[in-house]
Amino acid sequence: MIEASGGLANFIAILIPALMGGFYGYRCLFLSDGFIDQYGLGAGSEFMVKLSGTYTFTQSLIYFILLLTSPVGAWSVFAFGTIQAALFLVFGYTTVKGKWAQVEGVKATAEGYIVPAILLVFHLYIMFTMGDIIYT
Repeated sequence: MIEASGGLANFIAILIPALMGGFYGYRCLFLSDGFIDQYGLGAGSEFMVKLSGTYTFTQSLIYFILLLTSPVGAWSVFAFGTIQAALFLVFGYTTVKGKWAQVEGVKATAEGYIVPAILLVFHLYIMFTMGDIIYT
């Protein structure tokens, strides 16, 4: 597993987003009420929370599969993750700092842009340092 990833640093660079995606995906899909309550989203947000969870959890599962098999040739999977993290960073920041955060009952936190920033760093690492593996 570690060898197929090109070493421990590369393995960890894939593992961290996999774990983060699994954590948030699981919360969105299976602990929706707690997730909705934590951020004060309201019961009407359940569908969108679960929709977000399906994408996040799926990405996490794919990353774990790549860790168990090999990330060779998986550039498009990581490109998707990189683009998603960049978009999430921009829109997470503007949302947390925007009018949504002013809605009564909403509990906006910096987590809305810190998490995607962390994900983007790991994805950029993967895209720029694992080229000999993922672009094969």
